[in-house]
Amino acid sequence: MKSFNVKAPDYIYKINPYIPGKPIEEVEREKGIKNIVKLASNENPLGPSPLALKAIKASLKNINRYPDGSGFYLKQELVNFFGAQRLTAENFILGNGSNELIDIAVRTFCEKDENIVSPFPSFVAYYLAGEQLGLKLKISRLKDYALDLDDMYKLIDGKTKIVFISNPNNPTGTFFPNDKIIDFIKKVKDGVLIVIDEAYIEYIGKSLVEDIDIADFPNILVLRTFSKVYGLAGLRAGYGIGHKDLISLMDRVREPFNVNSLSLAAAAAALKDKGYLEKVITTNETEKNYLYGCFKKAGLEFVETGANFILVKLKGRKAAETAERFLDFGVIVRPMDRFGYADMVRITVGTHKENVKLVKALKKLI
Repeated sequence: MKSFNVKAPDYIYKINPYIPGKPIEEVEREKGIKNIVKLASNENPLGPSPLALKAIKASLKNINRYPDGSGFYLKQELVNFFGAQRLTAENFILGNGSNELIDIAVRTFCEKDENIVSPFPSFVAYYLAGEQLGLKLKISRLKDYALDLDDMYKLIDGKTKIVFISNPNNPTGTFFPNDKIIDFIKKVKDGVLIVIDEAYIEYIGKSLVEDIDIADFPNILVLRTFSKVYGLAGLRAGYGIGHKDLISLMDRVREPFNVNSLSLAAAAAALKDKGYLEKVITTNETEKNYLYGCFKKAGLEFVETGANFILVKLKGRKAAETAERFLDFGVIVRPMDRFGYADMVRITVGTHKENVKLVKALKKLI
């Protein structure tokens, strides 16, 4: 057998691939147990809106056709959704999840000798997008589990092209009010693109675009997703909001037909179901407070969150080992050792039944 001899650029060999949370099926195979509870990937445990499911079913008969490459109807629903903000379809770009939009932004605007400023720990996609192009990453460590905006500003230099801000931040759940974000933006020169990742913003407050006129902030890209509060993680749909000239450049790099027909239909329908959205948010808040109480009773430290997950300290126990032991009780949580927290796990807020199972397992392990 011949060896593989096609050489990649040197920086490719340094990339650590993204490791997702374990799927339920894998744990069932490994452990030989059923009724697994997955609380590792910040998914919406209630699932998608009934309107979204209905739209998916209605779209199935047309999957022999290519999707609408412009995403016309979904963009119109987004314009309606943000009606008071005077946005038009030209202010939106659609992506295969917000992950793809992070990648598109980096490929659109960054050149080889430029750098990216990003917090750590935060969403891994920021680092991967830069590493895949061999860009220099300038990393700002969190301060008390929150982004250190002053430190991030100090890291910006003449070669900085993009700054990533996750609000709320994953995996810590900490967040800033919009006025703090706006203060930061105003200090940064307008030749630097500031990407505000709002994947979890629905759980805690209003989008930045509700407090600014996007036309006055041409170097801002706000990212949103349908994977979290809308429960459409399996369909991969997200969108970016920005100045029309910024969006126009990114559209040149975007792959044609990057969002599939079922995703377009489901996302458009989900935006209309505001009652279901409120139900998801209210349930998350109720169950989050339930878990807070359980963690306090168990004497566990945790980080109060603005999202649908909680970072929990394990009284000195190793995160990877403890997460593995959780699997024996049919519960999947995310160890945080790769994120710099050797004795912490990130736990997604589940349904009450799922959370009760988690707490029972926790009592046996801690």
